[in-house]
Amino acid sequence: MLKKSFSPIDIKNVTLTAGLLKERQQLNAQVTVPLIYRKSVETGRVESLLCKWKEGEPNRPHPFWDSDIGKMIEAISYTLITNPDEELEKEVDKIVDLLEREQYPDGYLNTYFRTCEIENRWTNLYYMHELYCAGHLIEGAVAYYEATGKRRMLEIMCRYADHIYERFGREEGKTRGYCGHPEVELALVRLYKATGNEKYLQLSKYFIDERGRQPYFFELESLARGVDTEKTANQKRHLKYYLKSRGPYAEYQAHKPVCEHTEPVGHAVRAMYLYSGMADIAAEYDDESLYNACCTIWEALTKTQYYITGGIGPSSDGERFTFAYDLPNEYTYNESCASAALVMWAHRMLQFEGDGMYADILEQTLYNTVLSSISHEGDKFFYANYLSVFPERFEHSSAAVIDKMRAQRQEWFDVACCPPNVSRLIGSLGGYIYSTGENCVYMHLYTASHTTFNIGGTTASLSVATEYPWDGKVSISLTCDTGNEFSIGLRIPGWCRKWSVSVNGETAVYNIKKGYCILKRVWKNKDVIELNLSMPVMQLEANPRVRENSGRIALQRGPIVYCLEEADNGKGINDIAIPENCEFRETKGIENLSGDAVVLEFIGMRRDESNWPDELYRQETSKLTAVPVKAVPYYLWGNRGFGEMLVWIIKK
Repeated sequence: MLKKSFSPIDIKNVTLTAGLLKERQQLNAQVTVPLIYRKSVETGRVESLLCKWKEGEPNRPHPFWDSDIGKMIEAISYTLITNPDEELEKEVDKIVDLLEREQYPDGYLNTYFRTCEIENRWTNLYYMHELYCAGHLIEGAVAYYEATGKRRMLEIMCRYADHIYERFGREEGKTRGYCGHPEVELALVRLYKATGNEKYLQLSKYFIDERGRQPYFFELESLARGVDTEKTANQKRHLKYYLKSRGPYAEYQAHKPVCEHTEPVGHAVRAMYLYSGMADIAAEYDDESLYNACCTIWEALTKTQYYITGGIGPSSDGERFTFAYDLPNEYTYNESCASAALVMWAHRMLQFEGDGMYADILEQTLYNTVLSSISHEGDKFFYANYLSVFPERFEHSSAAVIDKMRAQRQEWFDVACCPPNVSRLIGSLGGYIYSTGENCVYMHLYTASHTTFNIGGTTASLSVATEYPWDGKVSISLTCDTGNEFSIGLRIPGWCRKWSVSVNGETAVYNIKKGYCILKRVWKNKDVIELNLSMPVMQLEANPRVRENSGRIALQRGPIVYCLEEADNGKGINDIAIPENCEFRETKGIENLSGDAVVLEFIGMRRDESNWPDELYRQETSKLTAVPVKAVPYYLWGNRGFGEMLVWIIKK
């Protein structure tokens, strides 16, 4: 029988004390979260909650704005835990007032439909995403309750969830539907855990179990509106062939029952939210079929459709997955929301058996694409995440103009799902570091932090000192009643080939379990564990079937992936090559950007362009010139002007 073995330590019991993640969380609290609130006001998102807009007026409310409000409240809530802010809390309370005022007596709550087309509510789940918006509002309500103890928004969303429960299901008189954009599934599980009301759990399970069954709900729904969605979708260039190869509604992960899925399909963000909900329901119901489906999809994703930086979903047409080993660099998409949601799914999978492979992907994604999604100053954002940028290509078509915007962080977006999504993740990082279970406390991420937890009926705490990810030395001090026997599990990252561990200066006795070093002993107060993870510079190559990376390597040190930027190496960085037996010099700091980041310097090779004639091709082989090269952490790229960038480098 499937049983979830571990539980994350509550975010309120974890404090980040120093280091990169602490710095980014502080930046999030002090700059990003206030900016997201300000932009939500300036763009009319908050005002739309008044439901006063009239036809013909400017700034028509967007159908998805409620989801932005929900994520914003969630991001604010986590910030209130680490950085209390009375004024920001008062602003959330005002928003809660508006939500309560605009809620229908039957519990329905969607400010777009109330304002613009209430007669059409629940008639277009395929596209209008009412349940998606409800999901993010629910998550915001749960987070705000957990942060402040205030129940009013939670009760508002309980009334809405009750309405949804009465509306959808297999019982007579209910609609056998589900949302075009999964999200409500995982939100309902969170609501269940906050309230103990099992009907929310049952509703989540229904939405997951019903998805993809025939007759297709989206087809029945659209025909009732006089529209054939399948035919319309097939007329769209970006979906025509995809639907033929995957089946109707694959873009929405609704082409077949979810337990039959064997690969990640469709819109990447939708997929990650759905798989997170599947993992939640698998855990709550001990559902092995759902769990096995998650494992199968995970393997296909991480072995064939996962970028080294943690990006997923390479196609800008549909923001979706394509096919195995299709990982283009310059013409990719990799939406920030998708990587944030991947971290959430990985964390859920990690709790089943404590398998380090999930934490490896979580860490890789977090330190690269997720951190890259917000600028070093905390005030600009990536929607898409490239692995190669050549600015000149953006000057020659209208499509390229859009791509240029994607290749530079923006202050805001018309569809602004990414800023609050990444912000809420960074605000909640404390909940991703530790788990407990099986009389063991597991450490998944290494960062300077302090946590208090209960194990074996007693309270203990860990204090971690480290400069990770720049240094592999991790010192862990234990506070507990002397004489307690329990285990401490330390993740040995998949990239690490050489490591050592000691307790109080003596080589420790341990066993390895699914990528974790398990230290089981009778602990004494003030015991100190020292873990040393070797961090050499790694040159990684891609599977030969990743066609764009043939003959190229990527540089990684610890969990940090590196890139070349024009700011350090001039133009034409695609012509730089790494020679055999290359020696790397590690230096610290990037002027005006980061004082702690490790920078890689080496002597590379480059063709001498000075003696090239004015012709396109020639028979002669160019001479290679030795040049100094500097590689910087990928998450810091794009903070020093708009120029060339490259992750995958030619190998000589």
